Amino acid sequence: MKPLLSVSEDAAAFLAPKLEGFAGVRVSVNKKGCAGGEYEFRPVTSADVTPDLDVSESHGIKIYFPKTMLLSLIGSELVLHRDQFNTRLDFKNPNEVSRCGCGESVQLPG
Repeated sequence: MKPLLSVSEDAAAFLAPKLEGFAGVRVSVNKKGCAGGEYEFRPVTSADVTPDLDVSESHGIKIYFPKTMLLSLIGSELVLHRDQFNTRLDFKNPNEVSRCGCGESVQLPG
């Protein structure tokens, strides 16, 4: 069965050493930016995993997210964005309504 959220191979290779000792990575969408929302990624410990979180696993990386965000995030892929100036995690999310010009702020349904 295909995971609810997936992780690209590049993102998994980037995250694996950074998540040693952690349960996985949590994604949330903060109300921020010109399009209304911004993805936030942070490592979580087992103690941080609460009943209001759902989990998906891909390439050995567990992604925790609020159950209330499932319909906005389902089908997304956690990817690694690299350019000559920075490296950052991002989502390829088929559910986005729009994304601002800088690419860091998104509008999700609902």
